[in-house]
Amino acid sequence: MFNETILQSNKAIAAITVIFAQLIFSLSSIQVCNEHMSYSLVVLTYCMICMFSFFNVTYVRDFDALQVNFTPILLTICGIVALQRQYDIFLLGMVLSLAADSYFAIRFKDNTDKIKFTMVERFAMESWTQEAFNKTGRLTLQIASVCIISLQLYLTIVGAHNKEKLSFLFLAFYLVRLVQFIFKTSLAVQMSQSNFMCICLAVVGVLAITSQSTMSLPAKLSIGLQCADALIGTAIFVNMNQEEIYKELGVHKEYKMKQLKGLNQVGHISNLKVATIDTQQVESI
Repeated sequence: MFNETILQSNKAIAAITVIFAQLIFSLSSIQVCNEHMSYSLVVLTYCMICMFSFFNVTYVRDFDALQVNFTPILLTICGIVALQRQYDIFLLGMVLSLAADSYFAIRFKDNTDKIKFTMVERFAMESWTQEAFNKTGRLTLQIASVCIISLQLYLTIVGAHNKEKLSFLFLAFYLVRLVQFIFKTSLAVQMSQSNFMCICLAVVGVLAITSQSTMSLPAKLSIGLQCADALIGTAIFVNMNQEEIYKELGVHKEYKMKQLKGLNQVGHISNLKVATIDTQQVESI
């Protein structure tokens, strides 16, 4: 892959980023000598083999057998199981980098570095407030975005002042959303405040309400507004991408037939109205 950086630069950047992330987190985990030592050694061995193959040092047939796409998927599952036993920041980093490795292994093709995103992936990359400040003719969207963002900033600042940990998380989310509302940002920023992330935070907030009895009123209102934000984003995304969603679900033909049926009914009603008007005119003459 190292010699194909010009033709497939996106794939090469993703590969080297994932490899070095696995290398850093596995070495750090080995250095602190925690109970995940064996798992860290396996991940370190795997990323060293991937690096060896990436730079085209030499061809080793056994290395190709060890770095098949199934390997990072299996290591990701093992890491998730290990996280259930004991949380560790380095273990979490290895799991996330292996999950990214698994995703790229599934989505990238051999002859191209372009990915045609599915509706789920687009949902995790887009937001209903995305660059809404610069969109002309979308006054309702702009007013709704400003109201929700400003109200959430006020509620989260008050909650953070009351030492509510969840409010700090919501405050960071809406500060990023404010930046993305005004300016054109990178893909990483868009993913961090996407519709999917908003739903995840809303679920976390609902679970926090059910598990805590001493939560302040501003924090509860912020969670309620977060749920409304997630609902609005989902509704707008589904409405704007309805036909593509039906295509991915395999019911696009039924959707088109329903549209044609509705158009035929409207046309039939219009024809009846025209015929009734013509009949009345003839009778009057």
